[in-house]
Amino acid sequence: MSEYYTVVNRCSKEVDAMWDGRPYTLGPYEEKIFPELVAHAFKRRNIQMGSLDPRTGNMVFLVGLKELGDPCEKLKEEVLIDKSTGEPAVEVWDRSKLTGARPSEVVAGDNGLYSKGDWKSGQSTDLNFNGR
Repeated sequence: MSEYYTVVNRCSKEVDAMWDGRPYTLGPYEEKIFPELVAHAFKRRNIQMGSLDPRTGNMVFLVGLKELGDPCEKLKEEVLIDKSTGEPAVEVWDRSKLTGARPSEVVAGDNGLYSKGDWKSGQSTDLNFNGR
C-alpha cells in the first residue's frame, strides 16, 4: 500500500514532474495529493537554481511536501541572481559560498546534431518509410 503526500507549489509558475513515463503538473501556488513516488519526483525535479549550499548540503525546493514538514510558504525570491554575473542562476550550486570558484558560464552547443540546417550532406529528414 502506498502513501500519499500533499505537494504544495511554492512559486508563481507552473511546476512539473515525470514519473513512470507520465507527466504531472501543478499550477502556481496549487496543492494536490499525489502518491509518494510522484511527490518525491516533484521535489527532485524542482530545485531552486543557485540555492545549494556546498558546505551544508541545504537547498531550497520550489515545492514542499506537507506531511514531511517541508517549508510550504510562498517563496520570497523565486529566481536567484548570480552575484558575479548579474544573471539568473543556471546551476544548483551557490558558487558565492565556494572558495576560489569561477562564475559558471553558459556555452552554446557547436555540434549541430539536431539542427537540420547544420547537416553537411543533403540528408532527408522525411521519416515516411511507407512511400518508397
